[in-house]
Amino acid sequence: MQVSLVATPIWNTKTPPLTTAYLTAWLEKHGHDVFQLDWNIELFARMPLGLKEYWDRTHLHKWQDAERYDVEIRPRITGPSIDEYVTRILADAPRIVGISTYSIEATKHLAGAIKAASPDTLVVVGGQVCDPGFYGYNLAWSGVIDAVVYGEGEGPLLEIIERVEAGNLDFAGIRGLLIPHGPMSAEDTGLRSPIADVRTLPWPQFDGLPMESYTAMTAPPFHPSRAVSTLMSRGCVRKCDFCLQAEIWQNFRFRTAEDIYAEMVAYKQKYDVTEFHFNDLLINGNVKQLSKLVDLMLEKPLGITWGGNAICSRTLKRGLLERMKASGCTFLVFGFESFSTPVLTAMGKKYDAAEVSRLLHDMHEVGIRLFSNLVIGHPAEGRKEFADTVKFLIEHAPLFTDAPTSSLLIVQKNTPIHRAMDYWGIEMDEGDALGWWLKDGSNTLAERKHRAQVMNFFYESLFGTGIKITDMDTKRDLTLGADDVIPRTAQAN
Repeated sequence: MQVSLVATPIWNTKTPPLTTAYLTAWLEKHGHDVFQLDWNIELFARMPLGLKEYWDRTHLHKWQDAERYDVEIRPRITGPSIDEYVTRILADAPRIVGISTYSIEATKHLAGAIKAASPDTLVVVGGQVCDPGFYGYNLAWSGVIDAVVYGEGEGPLLEIIERVEAGNLDFAGIRGLLIPHGPMSAEDTGLRSPIADVRTLPWPQFDGLPMESYTAMTAPPFHPSRAVSTLMSRGCVRKCDFCLQAEIWQNFRFRTAEDIYAEMVAYKQKYDVTEFHFNDLLINGNVKQLSKLVDLMLEKPLGITWGGNAICSRTLKRGLLERMKASGCTFLVFGFESFSTPVLTAMGKKYDAAEVSRLLHDMHEVGIRLFSNLVIGHPAEGRKEFADTVKFLIEHAPLFTDAPTSSLLIVQKNTPIHRAMDYWGIEMDEGDALGWWLKDGSNTLAERKHRAQVMNFFYESLFGTGIKITDMDTKRDLTLGADDVIPRTAQAN
């Protein structure tokens, strides 16, 4: 069957999208013809410099909110050329168009344009934001989408194709779907078991993508990045209570070091790659395989640099970090989230502030660049615990190569913290995962904004830059408005 796969904005501009690349390889392995389009990078490449700033993730809320999308994004970025892209997507008469979703509004915009041009074409969307506890129902209720895939996409998409080939448009029984049934109505077919052995998956397929357009630069001349991403593993070995990602992937599965190394060799030869990004939730979930991969890169150097996400762990020892550095590892990304041991324990982090301190010193001495994130306002974080995080940050500031990004804690459905709302005394309005509060009044959105403003002062003092809140409306997050009254109970703590 002919299928078109499209990656939507806003994804990073440095590497091709893994979502469509994995699905393209998977469907081609099963005998289907696939046209792959990276709408994200093509839009970025054609935008004037003044509009490229919308690819910074601090602007993501403008792509997700319908009103702001219609005012700021549609008329200036996506709208002027959307008919051209629809023509390309439909050029080979695909029976199905699969859309990898980052911006829900861009996805609905594109799906509507496809349906207007070809009503019989089936539009299937997927991606981590398609989880029923995230934006899944929003998409399913849009009226322009035939099925929403949540969780791993390979299995559900292939089953959909097989049913369509058999002349069956009833997708009931295919687990991992939200199936629209009219306005504000959709059937959840149930969580699908993940692919048991990720070693059976083909490597991502980047052929046909504009490899020269990918760039790490935010200003001219936008030189090619020569970087691609891949996965060592799927899933996570931890269950942080606020994290939806671990719930989506369900369990941890790791590829062999030999297979990963062979993929790196192939892409270096095929695409002239000089840098690899591992997009795993963590690269050190299986330290034995990570160490073996490092050994392979040391025994047969590829002349490339690499990095990825990791967790703070006693297994990430100084000796391993030194070998990683020698093999070409230039950066690691950590979701520290807090530097208060009681808060880390409550989150399910499995390490304490002393272990973070050890890791920071080792990273600094080894010379691997450090990126990190903090979460402000966990229910276990009172003002004392927040002060402990600030104190730790002051004491360790020279060890950070980059100021941590930050986010205000959101309580998403289908996460452990959402299931434990009664335990924590969390209350919230339906659909407002950011605006939750504690029954005793000690932790409200206003209080979390206040802490963000305090943290901003220390960021400016320690790092010479303001705090960077990701994925949210920074005005809502950081600016205390007339209605933001900090409760007396919080002021007294």
